[in-house]
This record gives sequence, structure tokens and C-alpha cells, in this order.
Amino acid sequence: MLTFLLVISVIVALVVFPVMIAARWVGAGKTGFGSALLAVILQVCLANVVDRFVTSEIVSIAVSLVVGAAIYAMVLDTTMLKGFLISILATIIAFVAAFVLAGTFLATAGLPA
Repeated sequence: MLTFLLVISVIVALVVFPVMIAARWVGAGKTGFGSALLAVILQVCLANVVDRFVTSEIVSIAVSLVVGAAIYAMVLDTTMLKGFLISILATIIAFVAAFVLAGTFLATAGLPA
């Protein structure tokens, strides 16, 4: 059970904290954990809805980008352009954090990188 809670905590940290950091960088009105968590949850729900109803990948990506930026803009109290920047920056931060975390796991496990 403890392992499960630890894994969930790491996933939440990898997803929510980059949104918080990106929101602070662009000067959003709300940059707290609760607002970032709500924005991430809404964006995940949006992605699932879009994937179910849109068959074209290009259209799906475009709709997700525009509506995702709108979600960030509304929830984090900022403009649409800053919402789009939050989305991009949060994705970059999350990828870097995931690579660092994976490298840490490889180093502690003694496996070659």
C-alpha cells in the first residue's frame, strides 16, 4: 500500500508541479497546488473526451491544444496566450523531470544508462 501511495505521489508531482512552475513563470493569477491540480484534471478529462469523439489525430491535437489552453487560462486566471505557454512549458518541465527521475532510478539500481 505504501508503494502505491508513493507511486501516486510521484505521478502527481510530475504532472502538477510543472504546471505550477510554468504558471508562476508566465505570471498567472492562480499558481497554487489546488488550481494546478484542477487544471490538470480538467485537461485529462478533455483529452479523453476528444480521443473518443475525434478520429483524426491532427484535429484531435489541434482541439486539445486550443481547449487545453482555454482550460489553463480559465482555471489559472490568465490569458489564452499565457495558457498556451503554460501548456508548452509544463510539458517541457515534465519531460525533463521524468528523464532526471529515470536516470536517478538507473543510477541507484546499478544499471548501465
